[in-house]
Amino acid sequence: MPRLERQSADAPASVLLSGGKAPDFTKTWKRHLCVIWSAQFLSAIGFSFGLPFISYLMQEDMGVTDKAELAYWVAAFSAACPLTMMFFSPVWGALGDRYGRRKMLLRSYIGGAVAVGLISVAQTPLQLVMLRVIQGAFCGTMSASQALISTQTPREHTGFALGALNSAMFSGTIAGAFAGGYVAELAGYRLAFLISALCFILSFIAVFFFSREYYEPPRNSTSGVRGMLYALRPETAQLALNLPILLIMCLVMFSRSFDASFVPLFVQDLHGGIEGASKITGALSGICGLAGVVSGFLLGYLADHYPPGRLAVFSALLTAAFMFSISFVWGLAALFILRFAMIFMSSGIDPAMQIWLAKKTDERSRGQMFGWASAMRCLGLGLAPVAGGPIAANLGIRAIFAGGSVFFLLTAAFVYLTMRHYKEI
Repeated sequence: MPRLERQSADAPASVLLSGGKAPDFTKTWKRHLCVIWSAQFLSAIGFSFGLPFISYLMQEDMGVTDKAELAYWVAAFSAACPLTMMFFSPVWGALGDRYGRRKMLLRSYIGGAVAVGLISVAQTPLQLVMLRVIQGAFCGTMSASQALISTQTPREHTGFALGALNSAMFSGTIAGAFAGGYVAELAGYRLAFLISALCFILSFIAVFFFSREYYEPPRNSTSGVRGMLYALRPETAQLALNLPILLIMCLVMFSRSFDASFVPLFVQDLHGGIEGASKITGALSGICGLAGVVSGFLLGYLADHYPPGRLAVFSALLTAAFMFSISFVWGLAALFILRFAMIFMSSGIDPAMQIWLAKKTDERSRGQMFGWASAMRCLGLGLAPVAGGPIAANLGIRAIFAGGSVFFLLTAAFVYLTMRHYKEI
């Protein structure tokens, strides 16, 4: 039996493994997953309660009415957080391997609460962008929760657990976007961001009081500043092995986010004005969140029983077809149907990549690898609005959907080539 050493009171539920095998997670993983799922559900509400309506805040409260200027600021706002997170995620992931992933998750909730809460008092688009930079530097709840869950779950249930985490994000998006749309419409956009901050605080409370982590730090680790610097050393062998998967993750997030920043503006155009558009956008986000919930559980379960790469290829091809069809939509009903189908299929790609990554990564390095995965996703997430902004400003929003479908076709091709590289087909 391993010897368990409880750490100091500043992390009362982080338990250090000192030699031997890890505890038997078969009796604890479901309870632990429920706690982290609930916390991620709340954080997803925090993200979606106000952020989908940022373009409306810029127009009504900050006076940005020129369409080209609005597209520029929406793109800058959308890119600021992921591009910053791209540099910080590997650092937080490596520190999580050294000091515990639970601590990193708690840190991300605090960062989200502060950054999103301050958006409620921002007065200019530039201030909004700077707050997103702060959010990118100190947030990152998804990669932290993935690293934590993947090391506290039996291997045969990893796919289901990671898929469930993705469903938490989407189900939180349902509740957040739906409720946030009504709050923004009735009480103003700034109150929506204050409620967002409260959701992050509740996530912090849930993990701090109701979760426990068992982990083993790297061998021959040292304490103090020297140990921290050693923890930041990249695991080059693991990086080389997983580089194809990491590059696909970047492309997947680029493809999924290519149109996301401009969907509220597309809804506004189809609706015929900004009045009432936030409620419709919230309802659309809720419907898409429902698609993600079902997809996360279903495709996560399938990924435990079938090759993740094959599921990703199938999902990417169908996503491309649905996304291309949206470029011909002229009514809100058709947009709701096609967007639901598109999100359902695209939501199966990223979990498949996460499961693939977890199965090819040593448990002691998963925090760093999921950090690098988050960095690559953030790179794609940050580049997408930067690339999409000029297209929307010059060719119109419909060109965004047509162009995005091409990237999903490329995703399917690259996943297939990676499967051949790993000799899985």
